[in-house]
Amino acid sequence: MTTMPGLLPLARHYYEARREVLLAGGRQATPWYLLSSDEHAVAIAEAKIVVEAIRRVDEERAVLLGGADRALPTAGDAAVA
Repeated sequence: MTTMPGLLPLARHYYEARREVLLAGGRQATPWYLLSSDEHAVAIAEAKIVVEAIRRVDEERAVLLGGADRALPTAGDAAVA
């Protein structure tokens, strides 16, 4: 089972990783610490989607391996840290 980070750190690292990819492609993106509160909210919502996708993969794997008890918590269970 994978240990999931809190949503805020996940959102920040996901956003900054995406920003680095954009920069490598010649596109500018605002650094995390300069985002507006609305932009932070969007990044956190995206982190919830990532957590949900990981939960679904883990649940699918657990079902396929016959151990449904190994599924990750839902995106709603992850606390903002």
